[in-house]
Amino acid sequence: MQGLIRAIERASTAVGIFGACLIVPLVLATCYEVFARYAFGAPTIWAYEVGYTLTGAHFLLAMAFTLKAGEHIRIDIFSGAFSARMRAGIDLAGYAIVLPLLAWITWYLMRHFALGWTSNEKSGQSAFNMPVWPFRLVFVAAFVMLTLQVAAEVLKTLRTLAGAKGAAS
Repeated sequence: MQGLIRAIERASTAVGIFGACLIVPLVLATCYEVFARYAFGAPTIWAYEVGYTLTGAHFLLAMAFTLKAGEHIRIDIFSGAFSARMRAGIDLAGYAIVLPLLAWITWYLMRHFALGWTSNEKSGQSAFNMPVWPFRLVFVAAFVMLTLQVAAEVLKTLRTLAGAKGAAS
């Protein structure tokens, strides 16, 4: 079980770091667009779409890593007063609701990606009119990773609950 958790968390970290690195091309594309627009009077046809897809990919790919790091929003004023076992029970209840929902969303996103791929759908957002399937693939990858990370969190929570029971008896 520990090996599976470690493997999922390594993957979450790698995908999260990749998502963080997307800031570099985002900044470069934005700076180029500003320079081209104001220095040459020649705005690009691609910067808008590249910018919003990179921004979206940056945030989406960080979801699993953020969960692994325990940085999603919590109401610590309440949970800080609870025992580790109580917090684990509350987390498990939340994960029990979220995990099937994430699995369903991921399945739907895979179908949505396949539709964009097979129809060669274009964005229609600018003159660049890029295909939508690469961004939909990012959605799928991000939600697969988040689903796996939630599963790892469930395993860690179960381990905490088992450890707390074992320590108490």
